[in-house]
Amino acid sequence: MTPRTRRPETRWAPGSAFKPLRRLPAGIDALTERPVPDEIVDRWLRPLRTDPAIRRDFRHYDTNIRRSELLEAAEGLRKFDRPALVVWATEDRMMPRAHGRRLAELLPRGRLVEIEDSRTLIAEDQPERLAAVLKEFIAQE
Repeated sequence: MTPRTRRPETRWAPGSAFKPLRRLPAGIDALTERPVPDEIVDRWLRPLRTDPAIRRDFRHYDTNIRRSELLEAAEGLRKFDRPALVVWATEDRMMPRAHGRRLAELLPRGRLVEIEDSRTLIAEDQPERLAAVLKEFIAQE
């Protein structure tokens, strides 16, 4: 069977599929302070590799999203009148700290909490701290 006729889910062995991509400046390794185990990354990406409907939806989103849609959604946040918690990573390489502040300011009842020693995937870098912040927020509201 040639690579072109294989089903997408059989092209890559677990752990090897996206390894080179992980090291890119915008790859998964850039999203955390510490490496995420291959088994976890494989679980995250398995649906994209194995489900044609998910790949179709991902391609559609990736090729059809308009910047204006994102700006409109951000403006809509000004109307959200409930308490809102914005949790931001202090060492995030993808989204600057200033963006967290701006997001919290967009929300009329927004509150910003920054978590140190973490990047974009706070739940991977600081799960206990994130859980504590969420519990505190829920208890207050």
